[in-house]
Amino acid sequence: MNEYGSREYGHWVGADVAKDTFDAAFVCAGLRYGDKPLGLVPVNTFERTPKGVEAFVSWMDTQECRGELTRVVMEATGRYSQELAVWMLEQRCSLSPAIANPYQTANFIKSLGVRGKTDRLDARALGFYGAERRPLAYEVPTPDMAKLRELSRYRGDLVQQRTRLKNQMQEACQCTFIKREQKKRLERFNKDIRRTEDAMKKLIDTRVELKHDIELLSTIYGIGFVCAVTVIAELGDLRRFALAKQLTAFVGMSPRHYESGSSIHGRTRLCKQGNSRVRSILYLAAMTAVRGKNEFRNTYQRLIAQGKTPMVALGAIMRKMIVLMRAILINGKPYNPMGITRC
Repeated sequence: MNEYGSREYGHWVGADVAKDTFDAAFVCAGLRYGDKPLGLVPVNTFERTPKGVEAFVSWMDTQECRGELTRVVMEATGRYSQELAVWMLEQRCSLSPAIANPYQTANFIKSLGVRGKTDRLDARALGFYGAERRPLAYEVPTPDMAKLRELSRYRGDLVQQRTRLKNQMQEACQCTFIKREQKKRLERFNKDIRRTEDAMKKLIDTRVELKHDIELLSTIYGIGFVCAVTVIAELGDLRRFALAKQLTAFVGMSPRHYESGSSIHGRTRLCKQGNSRVRSILYLAAMTAVRGKNEFRNTYQRLIAQGKTPMVALGAIMRKMIVLMRAILINGKPYNPMGITRC
């Protein structure tokens, strides 16, 4: 038995997703494909619509390989891949589509020695990626969580635009008209950000459990409302990660060591293969935390005293924060530096 049930998912379909269509390649379990496997994998093109998914399922059922369940894997392409995954689940839930990190799939495709670059080749290579790596199924967010994610990302985009405008306003400018217009735009950005945050709070107030989780996370020093919402909106329920290291790896905050032999000892860095929005907001939270009198600052100063660079020390604080956030949600109790249970 595996994590998907009593039956093994032997067959895999790689889907290369575009705006209007997707190419699907069927990799049959147990079939020997030889030294040049990609050319032997059947592939077809379908419309990226619910009717196209229905046609895809019918085509998939006509393949000669039978007797085992089939799953689908595709690269993350934002809304296009997410919509396709939802349509596939509505058509046949056993497909359990996975949305893989493009960085990981690109490296896997390179390892196959693929010389060309076409949608059909990528679909075939993705099929083998699924058969070998067996990625986790995509977790479809609820309508409220999807809306909260959109609001959180919209606010983040507004903040970035406001930051660029502030940087422009610091430059020397002799034109009174430009200065006046920049000031108006800044006021508009501030107003839009406040309105977006109010919309986020209004949505959260309608979800008792979600509101409680955000209140628990906000008890951690340095974690405010925006940080807590961003983490939950981007990652979903942190309790779904069985181990803390699975969470840090998913976010891209696992340490990446660079050593070879006895002469090469590079700096330890974050792997940065996960959600960049979560890392950015946790970086700001860590910067806030290490300025106060708390255990985060003590940890930061101890790492600096051990010879760690400020960025490495901040990375450790970020990892500690995300691990604490998961532990607090599992325990269901506010943050207590002296009594937190590590899960």
